[in-house]
Amino acid sequence: MGMMMKKESDIKILRRLFSLYAVHNRSTIVAGVFCAVVTGLRPYIMIVLSGILIDSLMGGMPFPTLMAWLMAGLGINFAAEGLEAWLREAFNARVENCLERQNRDMNEKSLYSDFENLENPELQEKKRKQEQVVNVRGGIYWMLIWPMDKGLTGLITVITAVVVAAPLFVQDKGSGHTGLAVMSVILAVTVVACSWASYKNSDYWNKKMRKVFDQYAKCNRVSNYILHSILAGSETGKDLRIFGQQELIEKGVLGQQQEALERLKEMRRQAMTQSGIEATLTTVNCGLIYLYAAFKAYLGMITVGSVVKYASGIIQCITGIKNMLFCATGWRQAVDYGREYLEYLEFENRTKDGSEQVPENEDQSILLECEHVSFRYPGTEEDAIHDLNLKMTLKPGDHIAIVGRNGSGKTTFIKLLCRLYQVTEGVIRINGRDIRDYTYQEYIDVFSIVFQDYRMFSLELGENIAASEKVDEERALDSMRKAGLAHRLENLPNGLDTYVGKEFEESGVNFSGGERQKLAIARAIYKDAPFVIMDEPTAALDPISECDVYESFDRLVGHKAAIYISHRLASCRFCDKILVFSQGGVVQNGSHEALVEQEGLYREMWNAQAQWYADAG
Repeated sequence: MGMMMKKESDIKILRRLFSLYAVHNRSTIVAGVFCAVVTGLRPYIMIVLSGILIDSLMGGMPFPTLMAWLMAGLGINFAAEGLEAWLREAFNARVENCLERQNRDMNEKSLYSDFENLENPELQEKKRKQEQVVNVRGGIYWMLIWPMDKGLTGLITVITAVVVAAPLFVQDKGSGHTGLAVMSVILAVTVVACSWASYKNSDYWNKKMRKVFDQYAKCNRVSNYILHSILAGSETGKDLRIFGQQELIEKGVLGQQQEALERLKEMRRQAMTQSGIEATLTTVNCGLIYLYAAFKAYLGMITVGSVVKYASGIIQCITGIKNMLFCATGWRQAVDYGREYLEYLEFENRTKDGSEQVPENEDQSILLECEHVSFRYPGTEEDAIHDLNLKMTLKPGDHIAIVGRNGSGKTTFIKLLCRLYQVTEGVIRINGRDIRDYTYQEYIDVFSIVFQDYRMFSLELGENIAASEKVDEERALDSMRKAGLAHRLENLPNGLDTYVGKEFEESGVNFSGGERQKLAIARAIYKDAPFVIMDEPTAALDPISECDVYESFDRLVGHKAAIYISHRLASCRFCDKILVFSQGGVVQNGSHEALVEQEGLYREMWNAQAQWYADAG
């Protein structure tokens, strides 16, 4: 599903949000219904009891009978309060997972979304907005469940109020009174008008608060980026201190925090204004109701106890109507944010999982074909790969180098080969079949890759190497030794259980940049895939050190097919074949010896870089 979804009705969006929440949290909705029923009914116990007691007292009911009524009413109310408290606690305990549920849904989307979606600015902006909704408003599910509680309680309150207070509006035959009829009309019109005004007031201020919230979310997002991305680790700390950027960052944080605070104050002022208007409307309604009930009592049409019962019942009814209107406006807000939430969750992956098994040739070779392959990154106007045509057979032990200047399409080609991106045009085949036809997991198991921007997570060392909670210790240790970390292993406090970094454990180890690079190589060795790719993971090293790493790694993968990517040529002289990329296509190919003898980009780059590794020549 693309970003341009056909706009659905608010009711349909609301139904879909509830359905999504109910998949894992149906008990929360059920608990909310029972809680609303008890909460809506309980106030009427004392309302009805008060009317009965007042009329009984004025009617001369014997004191023992009066006390029996009182004790019975209090007992029922006490039991109802206990039941309400128990149900409320059960409901609240379940509601607490609203935030967790939304975070889990969003994290699952990030984990299983196409890689290209992670670089889609529009999609990522939707995600950031939802993160702010979680931080500031409690999340979409909270915005559903909280109004639901209010709305159901209000509905039960209104239904009960109609039953309790209906006799107030029944005229006895022959007791018509012009003033009473006029007051009835005025009361009905006023209650309806005030309720409608209350709804429009809430809707108006909610729309204004949405605009202010968006401004607040933007300020808060920038502030959080500075606090959690720039100030969170030692990597950025070096630059901050060397270049004296502390004042710049401090002003940025303080400025954004101050702006966010102003927006938050504005939202609070708007909320206070909204509450003040609603309180005024409620006061007008209550005053008219008591006046109407008192006038009927003055005419002798109802008892004094009935005045209390009916007036209190109608006031409860108005409160119930307000809660129902609050639910309506709250759900309207939830729909506004929820529409974008659903668009984010339901954004379709372009990667379709195939059904074919990756075939194995008798000689374990891999036939790679690219037929008129072009690729353009989203939001750009030029192809990163343009009309690439390539055909080569990779046998066990074959080593291929891909070289070229920065931005020539080398890494993009590898991303396409690994199905991190889908080609814009053309087709890539492995062993004669479109790579999209293969089962994704089985296809990706063919490759073991060390990317230029590899990452080691703040987890146990063994989990980093195995990329799993299940670690084959002997295999992991052997992989680390082969990657040149044998000496480092001897100094680790907890062996493979040692944490990478100190984020979660004081005993964790901060590995150097070179050691982390070797850990990434150890992870690639551990996977033991038949096809190994090194995508410039040593770009930060000097040319001679890079050459040493590549030659060492070449010995480790000697029996596997391997592709090495670099813009520095001496590192790839040991390869059987070299592909030279430029402007998204292959412009030369051959061995190092052949290419340095040819006019072209390779010899031009070789001559320009010769001074870096003259000793290696």
